[in-house]
Amino acid sequence: MPFYIRIGKFAVSALGLMITISLFISYVVSLQISKYVGILKSQTENIFLAGALSGILFGRLSYIIKNHDQIPNFVSVFQIWNGGIDYYGTIIGVIIGVVSVAWFYNIPILKALDITSIIGSLMLGFGYISAGLVGFGFGRPVPLAVDVTPGFHLLKAFPFFYVVYKFGDIAPPSIPFYPVQFIYGALFLLWSIGLIFYVIKKQDRFMGEVFSIFLILYGISNMMVGYYTTSHVVFGHINLAQLFGLLSFISGFVILMLLKSEKTNV
Repeated sequence: MPFYIRIGKFAVSALGLMITISLFISYVVSLQISKYVGILKSQTENIFLAGALSGILFGRLSYIIKNHDQIPNFVSVFQIWNGGIDYYGTIIGVIIGVVSVAWFYNIPILKALDITSIIGSLMLGFGYISAGLVGFGFGRPVPLAVDVTPGFHLLKAFPFFYVVYKFGDIAPPSIPFYPVQFIYGALFLLWSIGLIFYVIKKQDRFMGEVFSIFLILYGISNMMVGYYTTSHVVFGHINLAQLFGLLSFISGFVILMLLKSEKTNV
């Protein structure tokens, strides 16, 4: 996919366009499932907007702090399409935004995190795939890959395909990479669909149940796919992505067990 899409005389960031579409879809879905979580639509709307804006703000701020040497002038601070936003900074920002609005409306934090988990999973799915299309966050090079023409190619072993980017993409061209962004994207879209059906079908849920399940699924995703990323190795053969996934899995499981023992229905 080209980094910019031309519409008449205007050039639009392909990644920005796809993320905008994902925000719109996530916004519509959040309003539709709000009644199943037990939150008013107007409150859900504000939770969504606060989480999205706070996520972008903190994500960009975190990116600037980490890459301040790549920011040539003050105007570049606001050019999000140049460099983007930091992943972990975005997560922190979303949590701060959601918790703040929940506190303002006197909504139980766990209930707000339940709906945020569903929408967050959906947005992560779209976001990962969007990033993968333009070469953001490419995986490790695939050893012994034969075909290095731009596009997707089949593999005999997991993950069963790899991607080669072309000149003009963010990732280095003509190098076979594991398609980590596309695998992450597919998993999170699958998780989001599963969680949507879960909240619709299961009426006797307790607050925080969906959030804890999301943490478990997030952890599984990172432990599976993290092996193929370029994340730094922290000890042994475990890299940072896998360690973060393990911590997320354990946290989700512990929270689920604790909340189950103190069950408070939605």
